[in-house]
Amino acid sequence: MEVLRLARGRKAWAAAAAAAAAAVWLGKGRWQAQGSTGDAQLPPPPQPAPPPPQPAPPPPQPAPLPPRLPPPRFGKRIAVLSIDGGGIRGLIPTVVIASLEKELQKLDGENARIADYFDMIAGTSTGALIAAMLVTPKDDKTKRPRTAEEIKDVYRELGPKIFPPMSRAWKVLLMLCGPIYKPKPLHDKIKEITGELSLDQTLTTILVPVFDVRRLFPIVLSSYKLRGKDREEVMKPKLSDVCIGTTAAPTYFPAHEFQGYRRLPNGRRVIDARYHLIDGGVGTNNPTMEAITKVASELLCENPDFPRLTNNVVDFTKYVVISVGTGSFKEDMMEVYTAKECAGWSARQWAFHIRRARSPIADMFTHASNFQVDFNVAMLFHSHGCEGNYLRIQAMVDPSSNNLSMDNATAENMEELITIGQGLLKEPLARVDKRTGMYRKPDGGEPPTNQMELERFARILSNERRGRLQNEALQAAKLN
Repeated sequence: MEVLRLARGRKAWAAAAAAAAAAVWLGKGRWQAQGSTGDAQLPPPPQPAPPPPQPAPPPPQPAPLPPRLPPPRFGKRIAVLSIDGGGIRGLIPTVVIASLEKELQKLDGENARIADYFDMIAGTSTGALIAAMLVTPKDDKTKRPRTAEEIKDVYRELGPKIFPPMSRAWKVLLMLCGPIYKPKPLHDKIKEITGELSLDQTLTTILVPVFDVRRLFPIVLSSYKLRGKDREEVMKPKLSDVCIGTTAAPTYFPAHEFQGYRRLPNGRRVIDARYHLIDGGVGTNNPTMEAITKVASELLCENPDFPRLTNNVVDFTKYVVISVGTGSFKEDMMEVYTAKECAGWSARQWAFHIRRARSPIADMFTHASNFQVDFNVAMLFHSHGCEGNYLRIQAMVDPSSNNLSMDNATAENMEELITIGQGLLKEPLARVDKRTGMYRKPDGGEPPTNQMELERFARILSNERRGRLQNEALQAAKLN
């Protein structure tokens, strides 16, 4: 009995000791028995279940791409942009066009591009290269063209490759043996920009003047469709061929030859023409009048994209035209060249003047063309009472500088050309005097600056685009 009592006592003592193990919370998620030198680990208290994972926020969606500009029949105006030729001086119009594009983006969003607002973009030589970049997609993903700022960067990168620096004596020697510059850098870049696009596959209509040496005849190539005899389709040439042709400045780059085709009603393709082209600036360095008359021709030929004419008369008050030059000599500098100076020039000196480092004959042809076209267009709009529908922006440069050389692509000169373009925006608007043909400030108070005029034109273009989109949508709704 004593043994049993003793066993029961020991069991009771063990149970009591276990019960007396006062658990003390140590604040670290564990329990320790009182009087024990070791830790007695117990499971931590149950934790609340974690909240279910939240779905990741959707990635930001890019702004919707603007629709293409509806044809002029849906609107009230016909918008034309024209860009002169001038080699590396094309940097000047890129600054002006970039300013216009920024104003359009303020009105219609960052995806706005120049091609969204103009029915036609015309360009000669370097102007055609700018026009091509404005109307061709930059890549297959976005299908959007380059911004004018990006085009300016292309010129900065490409200029020294197309026009590598060289001494005047070496330039003259090369000129005596053939074209001064190798065409490959320019041709490769043009093909990279335009790809396999033909002239009628651009984002808006493009017009490019060229000169055919085989026929001694100026030609205007555009995106508008042509029909041959018996309704044969005249196929448009590649945009790359057209740009290479119009940039083939004599003495600088070789002439360019390619074939044009037409498609017969049975689908067979046959040769339509052979082109032997040089720089369009030979005949039309400022393509503004060519663009205006081409649109008038489409109106008279009843192109269905355009509104029907009243009494078969073109209403020029409906035109909105911006023409951008690549720089010219100041009119008050009366001695660019003198008769005494050029009286004894040889053919080589007419082609390239070593001391002046430029071509006198090219200067005379291009500047005469630029002024004459500007005067004629200004008189056209003035005679129709719509002078304010035409904006010509042209930089006037001291002839003693070397800024107007078409092939001076040094980093320093390119920056100076950009500075000239920026300064041009701040200059007051100048119009052609109908009596003298010289530039003058408009009558009636302080004239607006070129930048202010670009802002005004941007509002006109934006309102026209919005009106066309609305009218097109209303017509589509009626048809449905």
